[in-house]
Amino acid sequence: ATLIALIDQGDEVIIFEPYFDLYAAAIAMAGGRRVAVPLQPPPAGSGGSFRLDVEALAAAVTDRTRMVLVNSPHNPTGMVLTTAELQVIADLAIEHNLLVLSDEAYEHLVFTPNRHVPIATLPGMTARTVTVGSGGKTFSFTGWKVGWASGPADLIAAVRVVRQHLSYVSGGPFQPAIAAGLRLPD
Repeated sequence: ATLIALIDQGDEVIIFEPYFDLYAAAIAMAGGRRVAVPLQPPPAGSGGSFRLDVEALAAAVTDRTRMVLVNSPHNPTGMVLTTAELQVIADLAIEHNLLVLSDEAYEHLVFTPNRHVPIATLPGMTARTVTVGSGGKTFSFTGWKVGWASGPADLIAAVRVVRQHLSYVSGGPFQPAIAAGLRLPD
């Protein structure tokens, strides 16, 4: 819904590769052009994780770039972007007036020493970020396709208009259960 609401025909959306397969289809449905920036794999035998290629990301931004789709914790690699990596993305978004779609479905599946930092919390990012989350992932009910989007009122209003036409209701019976779970203490 966010991509269809905020992307126009020919707009470029930067995503990090490998990526969740839904992203390519959703960008295409919105009429956008997918621009994949490969993540850098860890050195063999290092036990490290994939990392953001800062130079490749900067080189991928053009005058047609409209959005960066951030997925951290990342599906499928499990990588968690560091605050420094998120700041690079934020700086580019601010410099080029880009929107950010932050897929944080796995925000609660982070292992130490990693720490999930929502990109919307960085200076200058609240007004340009739509964050999506997943009750199904948060509570290990992956078949319960109940999620949410949060962000500034103008962006969410556009997303809401599209979302209401994608399906009448999303997991109606599950919504009260997810709402109850969200009220539980951490």
